[in-house]
Amino acid sequence: MSKPSELIALRQLCDHIEGQVHPVILSYGDEYITHYGVGTAFILEHAGKLFVVSAQHVLDNQRAKPEDLRIRLRKVPVSIVFDRCAVFEPDYDPDFDLLILRILESQYEVLIDAGIRWIKTTDSIQTEQQPYVDIFRIFGYPDAGRAYDYDNKLLSAVLCSVSGVPVEPTFPGLTTLQVLGDRPAKFRGMSGSVVIAETDEEWKFAGMLTLASDVNGLLNFIPAENIVYYLDRLVTLD
Repeated sequence: MSKPSELIALRQLCDHIEGQVHPVILSYGDEYITHYGVGTAFILEHAGKLFVVSAQHVLDNQRAKPEDLRIRLRKVPVSIVFDRCAVFEPDYDPDFDLLILRILESQYEVLIDAGIRWIKTTDSIQTEQQPYVDIFRIFGYPDAGRAYDYDNKLLSAVLCSVSGVPVEPTFPGLTTLQVLGDRPAKFRGMSGSVVIAETDEEWKFAGMLTLASDVNGLLNFIPAENIVYYLDRLVTLD
C-alpha cells in the first residue's frame, strides 16, 4: 500500500486506514442489550478471497464463540456475513492466537458500496525485513473510546494509532515493540489490531497485535508471514 505524505495529520492517517480496521462487536441476544464486547479486527484480501482477522483470545476472554462476532459497518445498516471459520491452536500459545473468518463472496459488492477497503497480503513485509523498518504503526480500538447506545442501536468507537520500534522479543514467534509517543492509558481492546510497517517509501502489512503490557509499554504481534501461511492453509481446504 502506498505511504501517505508526511504532511498528513494523524487524524487523516487514521482516516486512511479506518475502512480496513473495525471494532469487534459480540452478539448477546438480550432483548435490550443486543451487543457488547471489546477488541479489534481487520479485513485482509488473500488469493482473491476476503477474510476478517482478529485474536482468538478476544472471544475466549469474553466467553464468546466465532458465530457471536459481528463487524458492523457503522455508516450503513449492514453486518458482514461469514461462511468459514478457522482457529488453529487450542492451547493459546501467543504465536497461534489467530481467529480467521472468511467473508461470504456475495457480500463483496455490499462492502465496496459501503466504502469498505481491505489490506492485500501481497503488500506484506517478511520477518527478515523488520530490522529495516523505520517505525511500526498499530491501528485499533481501545475500550476507552467505545460506547453503546442501546436505545438507538448505535455504536461509537474511536480509532487509535500507536507507534513503536522493535526490541528484544518477549515471546517466541512474536515481534515485540516498544511504544513511542502517545498511547492509550490502557491497551484493552487493541488486541487484533493491524500492524503496519512504515519505511521511507511505503507502508506494508506487518502483522496482528496479540499481547500488550500497559506497565512496560510493550506490544507483541504475530508477523504477517505467519498469518499468510494460515490463510494459505484455509484456502486449500476449498
